[in-house]
Amino acid sequence: MLELLSHPLIILAIAWIVMYLVLRFLVGWSPRGVKLYPLGFIVRSERALVILDRFSSRAPRLLKIMSDVGIVLGFVMMGAAIYLLSRNLATYLFAPSQVGPQNIVVPLVIGVTIRLEHLPYLLLALGIILVTHEGMHGLIARAEGLRLKSTGLFLFYVFPGGFVEPDDEEFKNAPVRVRARVAAGGSLANLIVGLIALLLIFGAFIPVEAGVIVAGVEEGAKLSVNDVIYSVNGVLVNSTSLYWNITASEAIVVESSRGRLVYELREPINMPIAHVLRSLGITHVAFYYPMRISLGDPILEHSLYRLLLWIQLLGINVAIFNMLPISFLDGGLLVTSLLERLTKSEKAIRGVSTALTIFSLGLIALNIGFTFKTFGLVQI
Repeated sequence: MLELLSHPLIILAIAWIVMYLVLRFLVGWSPRGVKLYPLGFIVRSERALVILDRFSSRAPRLLKIMSDVGIVLGFVMMGAAIYLLSRNLATYLFAPSQVGPQNIVVPLVIGVTIRLEHLPYLLLALGIILVTHEGMHGLIARAEGLRLKSTGLFLFYVFPGGFVEPDDEEFKNAPVRVRARVAAGGSLANLIVGLIALLLIFGAFIPVEAGVIVAGVEEGAKLSVNDVIYSVNGVLVNSTSLYWNITASEAIVVESSRGRLVYELREPINMPIAHVLRSLGITHVAFYYPMRISLGDPILEHSLYRLLLWIQLLGINVAIFNMLPISFLDGGLLVTSLLERLTKSEKAIRGVSTALTIFSLGLIALNIGFTFKTFGLVQI
């Protein structure tokens, strides 16, 4: 019980609740535009609406063209998402011998499927993805002349984000194409941001590992988290050599960012480098990709690499996932817009939308279920 209460996420939750109670009931703090909750807050901004209006008024035609492209890409991503999930499920069902790490589908749950070491990069990347997603919704809505009731930022527990709230009645009565444009805009923004991050990774970093960075250690290990290991007994460490056997009779020599470290041996060894690192108390490593123009600090370079990696991972995957035909996602709204062009029957539209939602959620659930059955609890 005490170990559970000492978990960083539990401590943070308690701190949130205590801060809420103090500010809400003892201090009576209630600034304009800020709404406090037990595990977060929402900040609404009128100035942000002015900024959206300013940008949308400068290039309304460009925004409309981009959103039309977004509609086409939205249906392409929708088809891709259904195809990839269906193919992945078929591999689990009909070709289990071919199942590998590439077939893993897990929800992003911090502290469960996501190790805490990724938290800063994940949250910053998530904030960028959500703000640009909602910002594009707002820009397209204003370019189409739709009124926005509010916009702002929020922080729920550890999850940052942004939101744009259109006038519900005005949006509902808008032409089908306008609603489709607004719906597709968010995923288009995510896709653009993800691809830019991917291009930056390829452009700024050498695509060859120059070593590994220590990501986790046991108590008493001589190396610490964020230390870089370049070689072990003269063998450069990378994704391939990590599983090569090395033979040593007297000592293990590790070249690292701390300099040369020598570990005396009690008896000769013949084992993979990964096992050697494990015997030195290192539990997790990440591959180190140096920058083409060095910043002079491997940790800074690796931090930038990890941030860009999370931005491209979330940007591209959120763009595709958000286009699934699920009623509470933008893909569901896009499908509804298409159906309204094909039929005026609200019953038929609701029936098809519900069927597609159940089908898509079922695909996701089955992929996650087979991942857990095959690999157990997966952490990345």
